[in-house]
Amino acid sequence: MKSRFTFNRSNLPLILAGAVTVVSVIIVLVVMMGGSAPRKPADSGAVRSPPPVAAAAPDAVRQDADPIGDLIAGLPSGSPHAVPPQDGLPVFDGDPAWKRYATASSTPRGKAVIAVVIDDVGLNRARADDVMALPAAVTLAFMPYGENIQAQVDKARTLGHEVMLHLPMQPESDKEDPGPKALLTTLPTQELQDRVVWNMDRFTGYVGFNNHMGSKFTADQEGMGVVMREAAKRGLMFLDSRTTPRTAGPAAAARFGVPLLNRDIFIDNLATEAAVRAQLDKAAEMARKRGVAIIIGHPHTATVAALRAWIPTLQDVTLVPITAVLNQPAPTPAVAETR
Repeated sequence: MKSRFTFNRSNLPLILAGAVTVVSVIIVLVVMMGGSAPRKPADSGAVRSPPPVAAAAPDAVRQDADPIGDLIAGLPSGSPHAVPPQDGLPVFDGDPAWKRYATASSTPRGKAVIAVVIDDVGLNRARADDVMALPAAVTLAFMPYGENIQAQVDKARTLGHEVMLHLPMQPESDKEDPGPKALLTTLPTQELQDRVVWNMDRFTGYVGFNNHMGSKFTADQEGMGVVMREAAKRGLMFLDSRTTPRTAGPAAAARFGVPLLNRDIFIDNLATEAAVRAQLDKAAEMARKRGVAIIIGHPHTATVAALRAWIPTLQDVTLVPITAVLNQPAPTPAVAETR
């Protein structure tokens, strides 16, 4: 049976119109089906999940956790200050050590001051007691490898003296022995760091440190940087004994924000009472001219005797603990003496 519909050119418009109609109907049906899906509720009253909170910075880089100031807080992430301190290390969460362990002192306005530092304390208990018995406050720098150091430190502080760590460092001469666990320029960085920590952990209650010998080590930029990083973390000050004119101590201290002082006069290179007294009188005159002097001696019998006789004679000069000098204008550093 033949179809009633015969294609010819006259039927083409009718065919195209029908195809368009069918396609349009299909599109409308698809849209209607998609629109029938359930809608999400409006935002009003909806509880949103909070955005993720950034991890808090470690305490070591918070400015309010480190009173040394912006320099420490702004150190790069690779610095030891940007990570939590090692377990067991004494770290400060308030005042730095040079403030926390400072001895209270008052200096009359306009009066010259002298800080007397006695090195090499702690190896001879009787001599340490003689220094502590002096009729004015002095600063005792204890050797870290002495015996029963903490008890001596505690006694000194109870009697009103300030305490420092006398940190052994390599001298120029190989014939001089700075002692066990001394800081040497030949040490690998990690071993040097371990020795710095060992020395600084030997006792507590000290405001800072100065170098024992060290004419070679204090001239080493990298080595002094290792020392100052640890000192900054602990809040210590540094007294440069100036045993070499090439000392890198001031630059390293400035880099890490460590308070710095410089020795002016060694009083007992010649350990006789007369020679020591002459150096003490020289120091007093220097203090009168510049306002401040820092002197270093040792617990020799002659040194202690000279100090005991000299201290009561001071009228226009006041003896102060070493931290008190940090509030004084910084004079020109003294001439270095190789040790």
